[in-house]
Amino acid sequence: MDDIEREIAINAPVERVWELVSQGGWWIGDGDRGAQTRSREGDDVDVVVDPRYGTFRIRTEKAEPHSYLSYRWLDDGNERATTLVEFWLSETDGVTTLRVVESGFVSAEHREGNIKGWGMQLAVAKAECER
Repeated sequence: MDDIEREIAINAPVERVWELVSQGGWWIGDGDRGAQTRSREGDDVDVVVDPRYGTFRIRTEKAEPHSYLSYRWLDDGNERATTLVEFWLSETDGVTTLRVVESGFVSAEHREGNIKGWGMQLAVAKAECER
């Protein structure tokens, strides 16, 4: 399966964008995280419960503050049915470029559903970080 790659320029310092992307699962839902609950399992798994979309477990794979983060979706322990989500951040003159790559899709249908979603989530990140 092909990867999904998206990028957006955000008029905010990298530290502000990092605050958002370092929240595991920030991209879950339709942009309104107000009704979601979040908890941690151990040191590296975030559990996000969205009343509309369900419960999601996301493991932090690697974090390099202010420049790179990767997460893996966990699907009831079946790692073959998960994807890897990677974020790269870089700042030039107060504008942060946020790049996302999601890889490891097991079906074209799953991938297709996420293509539109990443465009929406990056727009949400831009709006939130530019406030």
